[in-house]
Amino acid sequence: MYKLSLFCVFLFCSINAFAQNDVLEEYIGVGLQNNLALKQKEFSLKRSIAELREAKGMFLPSVGINARYSRADGGREFEIPVGDLVNPIYSAINQLSGSNNFPTNIPNERINFFRKKEHDTKISLVQPIFQPKILFNYKIISRLSDVEKAKRNIYARSLVADIKKSYYNYLSAIETVKLFEETEKLLLENLRVSESLFNNQKVTEDVVFRANAELSELQQQKAGAEKNEYMAASYFNFLLNRPLDEKIKIVIESKENDENLPHIETYTEFAKINREEFYQLDRAIEAAEYSIDLSKSDFLPGVALAFDYGFQGEEYKFNSDNDYWMASVVLNWNLFNGFRDAAKVSQAKYQKSELEAKKNEAAKQISLEVREAYQNVVVSLKSYAAAEDRLESVSKAFKIIERKYREGLVNQIEFLDARTTLTQAGINKIITGNKLFVNKAELERVAALYQIEFD
Repeated sequence: MYKLSLFCVFLFCSINAFAQNDVLEEYIGVGLQNNLALKQKEFSLKRSIAELREAKGMFLPSVGINARYSRADGGREFEIPVGDLVNPIYSAINQLSGSNNFPTNIPNERINFFRKKEHDTKISLVQPIFQPKILFNYKIISRLSDVEKAKRNIYARSLVADIKKSYYNYLSAIETVKLFEETEKLLLENLRVSESLFNNQKVTEDVVFRANAELSELQQQKAGAEKNEYMAASYFNFLLNRPLDEKIKIVIESKENDENLPHIETYTEFAKINREEFYQLDRAIEAAEYSIDLSKSDFLPGVALAFDYGFQGEEYKFNSDNDYWMASVVLNWNLFNGFRDAAKVSQAKYQKSELEAKKNEAAKQISLEVREAYQNVVVSLKSYAAAEDRLESVSKAFKIIERKYREGLVNQIEFLDARTTLTQAGINKIITGNKLFVNKAELERVAALYQIEFD
């Protein structure tokens, strides 16, 4: 773990573009705490932990009180031939003694199988002694709880990336609006100058119309940019589960053009160590192995100890004359059930094989994701450098044309074309800069660079 932490520090120091700003880190913390979808994952995890406690409780004895009071009548009877046995004897004695001292009409006794009334109140204790199913069931649920934890962390990692991307999109939208506002000032000035020239009969009215059309087109683009800014802010607040119109702190990160990224294999190896998908599949495979053991345990006997202590009688009397106890060792052993147990074992083995194949597929898929994200960052770094050079060149060219336009050396069409090119170069720089940050956030996600921590 210590070596892994050192490797993480080295990797972060090697990529200055992934340095975090405190404001964004604060927002990420809010999102991990308040995001509604993540809370749902957290509830699923807590439910699995509760299921694990339930499975653990099956190792402990179960104790309960059972009380029964019944009234009965009818049903089977059995007869005791008291009269048939005693009456002949008493008759012979009377004859020998010459008296009638002994009765000779004693009837036979008829006793109901059920008591007319009866109660049975007892405390029962059952303790599993040898129950393989309980053990393997506990292990399965334990691994499935780990699977739920991995699912939560997978979503949390995606949430971190989404928060970063939405924040960058919001900053990009703000920069775009500012660019349109600056360009709008320029076009307003151009319209004023055109109207002045027309009023002094130095240009024709089409110059005014063209200046006004350019201004209207820009204002339309500005309205779209403002809408994008509004929606970007709303989506960012939605991810953080805050009021959609809550104010967002703005911190513009440095877009340093550092192309000295670590080798792609560094990211791939880091992903293999830290991606939650591997942990999730490993725990699922372990659960499948225990499912095989659970299915095989059907061939084994189950042994439990049972102990009862209670009171019986026709009246509710709790004394030594009415109490009883009983201790039992209970054995359950299923010897044959139509080969269903063998079929269950086969199903569990196939499930394990399926998960192992899925893990191999995930390894290749994640390597592909890292490769694509890495190349996107490389391309974005080069694109942003080119966008900066383009904007710098276009800005210098526009200053020259603007000076010539004021001196009357170039016409309005050339001036407006130069202005349009400048605006497009500015927007291109904003878009490529935003794409650079978004691609870095995606590489951070697929390579599992961001450390997800929960209490």
